[in-house]
Amino acid sequence: MQVVQTWQVLLNVACQGEQLMNLQGITNIDYAGGSDRGKVRERNEDSFLCCSFDNSEVSLLVVADGVGGYAGGAQASQLAVETMRISVERALLQVHSGGGYAEQWLEFTLMQAMMDANSAIMHQQNTQPEYEHMATTIVAVLIKSSEMVLSHLGDSRCYLYANQKLIQLTEDHTYLQDMLNAGKIDQHEFESLPMHNVISQALGLTVEPVINIEHLLLEKNAMFLLCSDGLTNCISDSQIKYLLKTIQPVEACVDELIASANDNGGVDNISAVLVICNA
Repeated sequence: MQVVQTWQVLLNVACQGEQLMNLQGITNIDYAGGSDRGKVRERNEDSFLCCSFDNSEVSLLVVADGVGGYAGGAQASQLAVETMRISVERALLQVHSGGGYAEQWLEFTLMQAMMDANSAIMHQQNTQPEYEHMATTIVAVLIKSSEMVLSHLGDSRCYLYANQKLIQLTEDHTYLQDMLNAGKIDQHEFESLPMHNVISQALGLTVEPVINIEHLLLEKNAMFLLCSDGLTNCISDSQIKYLLKTIQPVEACVDELIASANDNGGVDNISAVLVICNA
C-alpha cells in the first residue's frame, strides 16, 4: 500500500492566512445526508453514511459513487461504506478494551478503513466474476472532538464553507486533472475537453491505491459538504454557497441541495452529506 500523508491545519492555508474563527468552544456537530437517483439514471449507485459511535466522540461520514459502465457499481459503493463503518468500530473496540487513543489514531483509523474497503471490493472482484470491474469513488471524514481527518479517491468532493467563503478541499482524481497537473494540457484545454468524468483513482481499481490523509481542525460555525459529482455537475459553486448560507436546519439544506441538482437536470445520482460545527 503506497501511502501519502498530508498534514494541513485547516483554514489558515485554505483561506490565504486569514484567521477565520476561534477554535475554542466546539462542543458538538450536526449532520445529515441524503441521496437521490436523479432524473436520468435507472438506479441509484451512490451510497452514503452518517454514523456516530456509542461511548465515544467519534463520527464517520462518507459519500461513495459506484463507477458506472460496469456491473456492481451500487454494490461497490454499499460495500465500501459498510466496510469502513465496521473497520472504525473495530478500532474503537481496541480503544475501549484498554488500549486508549494512540497518537494519530484518527489518521491511522481512517487509513485502515480505506484500505479495508479497497480489500473488500477487490475480494468481491476475485470471487464474483460478474463484478470483476466493480469500483467506487469515496470521500470520507472521521471526526473526534475538535479534530477531523479527510480522505478521498475519485471525483467525489469535500467542501468547506466558513466566513462566507466556499473552498474545495479535495482535488478530483480524473485523467484530465492529472494531465493538467502534469502540464500536458493547459487550463483552456482542460475546460473544453470532454471526459471530465473519467476517473484515475477509486476503490477497486488497484490493489495499492495512493491514499492521502489530511488532518483538519474543526472551527466554530464551519460547514463541511461531502458530495458525489451528480451534485457538482448540476449546480455551481455559487449555488452551493448560497444554499449553505441561507438554508437551515442541516436536514433541510441537504434536501435543497439535492432538489436544486434535480431542478438543473438531475443527470446523475445525487448524494450529499453536510456537517455543521456548533459552538
